[in-house]
Amino acid sequence: MVSLNEVIIAVLDGIQFDAFGGDEVERLKVRAAARRLLARVETPYERAWGFCFEHPIVFAALQTCINLGLWKKWTGMGGGEKSIDELVAMTTPTVETNLLRKFTSNINIFLVWHQTKQAHSGRFFRLMAAFNIVEEAGEDRFKPTSFSFAIGDESTKVRASLEAATNQYFAANQNLPGYLAKTSYKEPTDMNVNNYSDSDPEGLNFFGRLGASPNCLEAFTGHMEAWTAWKTPWTNFYDTKPLLEGAKLDDGSAFVVDVGGNTGIDISHVLNKHPELPAGALILQDLPEVIANAKVDEKITAMVHDFFLPQPIKGSRAYFMHAVLHDWPDDKAQQLLENTRDAMVKGYSKLFIYDIVLPPTGASISQTTMDVQMLALLSASERTECAWKKLLADAGLRICRFWPDPQQYEMVIEAEIA
Repeated sequence: MVSLNEVIIAVLDGIQFDAFGGDEVERLKVRAAARRLLARVETPYERAWGFCFEHPIVFAALQTCINLGLWKKWTGMGGGEKSIDELVAMTTPTVETNLLRKFTSNINIFLVWHQTKQAHSGRFFRLMAAFNIVEEAGEDRFKPTSFSFAIGDESTKVRASLEAATNQYFAANQNLPGYLAKTSYKEPTDMNVNNYSDSDPEGLNFFGRLGASPNCLEAFTGHMEAWTAWKTPWTNFYDTKPLLEGAKLDDGSAFVVDVGGNTGIDISHVLNKHPELPAGALILQDLPEVIANAKVDEKITAMVHDFFLPQPIKGSRAYFMHAVLHDWPDDKAQQLLENTRDAMVKGYSKLFIYDIVLPPTGASISQTTMDVQMLALLSASERTECAWKKLLADAGLRICRFWPDPQQYEMVIEAEIA
């Protein structure tokens, strides 16, 4: 007779990614429920073990395999089941087989450590199989999962996201408790001298490190692309047709200026929705090192611009900022907003801010993680509805409406000159 627990396990094991038919809202609800389930069924010690022991070493294995070029090579060969020897042959430089090979037994790990000098820290593939990063197909044989395959596929930017954590996020996060203790637990608000600069070997702030390190910039830019692609396109839930109907484009004026738009995902959504727009109506702005890597449609004008300087495009129908203002404490965010306001035409121009609006209760893991991450990296924060209203009012703007995205992660804040 099948027990109730066996039925529950079978149901859970039967849930697959494609079961949601592309409905991201429902998938994310189930994802959140699965996390709540894990929190309920784990003991306090098991949760502590995960945070302190499991997660750090799994990431170390992932990053080591990135450094060895293994994911890229495996994906480039089309994936498929491989023996441990075949996987070792893909690494550059070639590693000792036992470093990647599964270990005989978790129970015997410390015993064998004393019995052989070949027992390196890890046994990466057995570890990663236990965490469903790869699939164990037999003794010393493994298959890629969709996740491990994506690490090797540069178009997904998964590898870049992981390396951004290695390059910048981890050190800053580990530094945070000690830094807060040194500052008597005051909320950081200085963008230059802060927790990140305290953790940086040269005392640079977050963006200073990006400017000084091409590897950090490449990883961070890729991470931002992957993060943006994960979200709901803003044009899916904000109707831009009335905005276009009232636009004055005959004189070559801009329709949308994407301020700090990275490599152009958001502005491309506008063109996809309105392919009839004339060349020059859509403008992508960012720093020169970012614009140099932007590959956008020829109808989109890619322009170098520092948003702390006056906005050069005057009288656009709309100005758009996605995950820009959350990077800056209020004084810098207000300066950025004022530069934009000065380029707007009252009664005609709109400002659209696509960013997190923290709810009074029940903020999600994604929202709260980003909030504290902004504190650790940039002395910035995610803002509540009240905080957004005050920030925009102080810059001479007023909020017309909040448009929540279906994933309930961010909102489009529609604003105009007060």
